[in-house]
Amino acid sequence: MLERAMMIGYRANFRHDHELAFAFDMVTGAAAHVLGIEDYGIAAGAAADFVAVEAGSVAEAVASRPRRKLVIKAGRVVARDGALAP
Repeated sequence: MLERAMMIGYRANFRHDHELAFAFDMVTGAAAHVLGIEDYGIAAGAAADFVAVEAGSVAEAVASRPRRKLVIKAGRVVARDGALAP
């Protein structure tokens, strides 16, 4: 999703942090809303599917697309630093 957000930002000539954060929301939260996914996001009872990256902000993550440090699926670590978790 970071790659998609970066491409949206690039094509739309987004240059400011709030614009890059908007591009990120377009491919995550707004997309989930359009698809009717109700338990999306970081909240009690949500699916707990997410990735963790090393970035100081959403805008930095979109602009630099850092490697995934952790991949979490259903609340369990499935990959760490690019390798599948045991």
